[in-house]
Amino acid sequence: MELNDIGNLIDEPWCIAGDFNEILYPSERRGLSTFLPQQNFHEWISEFSLCDLPLPNLHFTWSNFRENASCSKFDRCFVNPEWMLKLPKNNLTGLSRPVSDHCPLLVNSSLPIGGPTPFRFENMWLHHKDFKQNISNWWTENVPSRWAANKIHLKLRSIKE
Repeated sequence: MELNDIGNLIDEPWCIAGDFNEILYPSERRGLSTFLPQQNFHEWISEFSLCDLPLPNLHFTWSNFRENASCSKFDRCFVNPEWMLKLPKNNLTGLSRPVSDHCPLLVNSSLPIGGPTPFRFENMWLHHKDFKQNISNWWTENVPSRWAANKIHLKLRSIKE
């Protein structure tokens, strides 16, 4: 079964983590040979609106441990938009690699405790004279985020306020 098949079958929150043996950006590779990002990897991420969880404590997750080591960020964790909406508090940590040439990843996700109420649409809003214009303004507003799901989350929060 291909990753595309799995993504199309599940409409619940899901994540996939591991060694993808691909980089997303040239800066995720250092070493002896040029290794360019693959377009189909970007397309797969885009097709499912996946969020690549940030890995703040490591820049590279793989090394060949040679004198002039080659290093890459091959290991990552992707989550779908449903995951981000239901589990917005995510923390990805790279652990030490005692044996492997890859760093193990630890994903910590939790539900917000006593946080804000979820966005709910009210039918009465449709009758407000400025509704369409306000929605258009909020929706076209530039939101500073790389993650598609986070952009939607921020825009919905803006509408709610």
